[in-house]
Amino acid sequence: MLICAAALICAAPAIAAENGASEPEVGTTVLIKKRVTGTLGSQERVLQEGVRVHRNELLRTGSGAQAELKLDDDTKLALGQNAELRLDEFVVAGSGDAKSVTLRFIKGAFRFITGSSEHESYKVETPSATIGVRGTVFDAYIAANGDTLVLLHEGEVEVCSRTKTCREHKDRGRIVRATVLGAVAESFKWTKGLTPGVDVAHAFPFVGHKLAIDPVRRLTHSAIIDNPVSKGAGKVLEHGGQGIKRGLKGILPF
Repeated sequence: MLICAAALICAAPAIAAENGASEPEVGTTVLIKKRVTGTLGSQERVLQEGVRVHRNELLRTGSGAQAELKLDDDTKLALGQNAELRLDEFVVAGSGDAKSVTLRFIKGAFRFITGSSEHESYKVETPSATIGVRGTVFDAYIAANGDTLVLLHEGEVEVCSRTKTCREHKDRGRIVRATVLGAVAESFKWTKGLTPGVDVAHAFPFVGHKLAIDPVRRLTHSAIIDNPVSKGAGKVLEHGGQGIKRGLKGILPF
């Protein structure tokens, strides 16, 4: 019996490591609507309000679900329905701040609000872009094809494609798009057909709504939609940063 007990005790750290239980806690859920799960290692759990989340945890929201959380450096995040986010890295620097925060937006809609850490500490990754932040509030939508749409509310971001083509985004109420092919659009407003089968309210569900983490009604959907007769965005940064003028003709920026 003593041998069996010892074996179980020795095995416990390995089991914990496999399930990711050894990962440090990095934040707390503030609001949970419908089904939201967290997966750490091989272990999945259903999240409730007020629970702690961990580094490397994969958060998933179901249909009609929503999650809001606050990281320990006061970074605030919201996830729309059918979204996936991985808390990739959170390295504490001291005094409640972090020296490195990496978040991976995998699919769906998000809101990001910068915390108290230095701006250069943050890195937001998507399937098609890396987003650098500078005292910022922005929404992001990851389309089904992996393209990234970044809607700026406050501050400034730098959107870089996977081919290292970058664009500074300072235009409140406008969108910058990075494609999986490496192009980055000049800022523009939403146009019908921008993402086939997706309307503006689906891509940016938090616009015009108060959130638990952000009790401010930011913009409106009508304010970020382009006039159908306008020319839209005219420039795209292609691979290697070459600027090429293109008329959108009221549809797509690419």
